[in-house]
Amino acid sequence: MSTDYLPGDGKASPVMPVSLGLEQATDLIVERARQLVNQLVEQRGHGRPPFLPAEYTRLLDIKEIVRADLGELSAALLRFHDGYVIKVNKDHSLARQNFSCAHEIGHALLSELNLEPSIEEVEFRTFKPQAPAEARAKARERLCDAAAAELLMPEMVYKKYLSAFGLSISLVEWLANIFKVSIRAAAFRIAEVSVEPSIALVWRLQPGTKTRALGLSWRVGPGKKFRGSANYMPVHTPVRHTSTLYKAYQYDDPVKCHKLFRLDAGVKRLPVESKGFGRGEMRHVISLAFPDR
Repeated sequence: MSTDYLPGDGKASPVMPVSLGLEQATDLIVERARQLVNQLVEQRGHGRPPFLPAEYTRLLDIKEIVRADLGELSAALLRFHDGYVIKVNKDHSLARQNFSCAHEIGHALLSELNLEPSIEEVEFRTFKPQAPAEARAKARERLCDAAAAELLMPEMVYKKYLSAFGLSISLVEWLANIFKVSIRAAAFRIAEVSVEPSIALVWRLQPGTKTRALGLSWRVGPGKKFRGSANYMPVHTPVRHTSTLYKAYQYDDPVKCHKLFRLDAGVKRLPVESKGFGRGEMRHVISLAFPDR
């Protein structure tokens, strides 16, 4: 997660309705990102990936991207009277830097579209006193992540690559290299935009368990719309060391198996393809599950 620093005077933003829901706000910021993609494609004369954050700076009031020592911070957006500067953590991988910079561009678009009133309207139901601020911060980050995904992995271009090469876990690493994003971001984008419904899942080793097991860390899809935490979820989230899926953690070859998922009101056994990535403490497994197969 990155932090915004916005000193100085900003330019006036267009007035937007304050009654927008979060989904409507997401549609607006993604559409604005899509406009930037189209401008970039027209300027370049082609729509081939990668789509790098530095290319978008010419289309916005972003003066430069500076790589700096930011400690645990991923990136920061600084606004001055004559435009923005993005600072990004020089110690992070290139793929992570790309997403962090695109996320900060998302913050600039958030300001341009004046979507903060929509974030202020985010509902929360909890007894935690800090919940309103946390809910709004998460909503803000979600909007900027949606913009970043469209900027780096434009939906129409990404769909062409998926349709040309077929949907499988083996495609994820290749897409990540082509679009210069992380493997997780590439997998999540598949789940968001693939014509064939798919669910992307990330599994990590659970600490403190007597028998080695993987636990579900993230889950996205099918599609971009939020469907509720109980839907499209594995029935059993721990993955024991005796399971077929666990072999993806132990070895580097793709693994195929089946798992039970809650799909809307029922339960269905879905085909799942998984592959392990990373080494040591960073080792994790990414899976794609296919509801319609």
